Amino acid sequence: MAEKQTDTSTTLKTTLTDLQSELSTLNRVSHRLALTDAGPALEKVLNLLLPRLLSRIGKNDDAKTSNRSNKRKAPSSPLTLSSSASVSELSALHDQINAMHESIHKKLIEMLTHTMKRVREDRNCQLPCVAILELLLPEEHRQQQQSE
Repeated sequence: MAEKQTDTSTTLKTTLTDLQSELSTLNRVSHRLALTDAGPALEKVLNLLLPRLLSRIGKNDDAKTSNRSNKRKAPSSPLTLSSSASVSELSALHDQINAMHESIHKKLIEMLTHTMKRVREDRNCQLPCVAILELLLPEEHRQQQQSE
């Protein structure tokens, strides 16, 4: 059981590091978005960024839900006194991962809010409607359309 907890702990620590890196990247992208001039430059950025941003919100929510359900799963064998520290470590890692998902979600919403404000100010700004609508299609339909 201790080996399984060690593997899980390592996986959770890797996940936490990846999420921290992602939040750092989002902060840089948000800053660059804020500095982008209105007009063609903003349209170009939004054509690349907006579909990814919307997709990422869904993926972040799915990952957060998955992390919560993994935390609730009961251990496969009864806990011993020596393993309780490991269990509390795993619980703390799950909590940190949930907090990172929350931070990422807040940053994504902040970026969408900023985008909405910018687009409202520039009525000539065109959004990537096709790419946004494709996000709503199930994966198999997107693959089918790409092969046609």
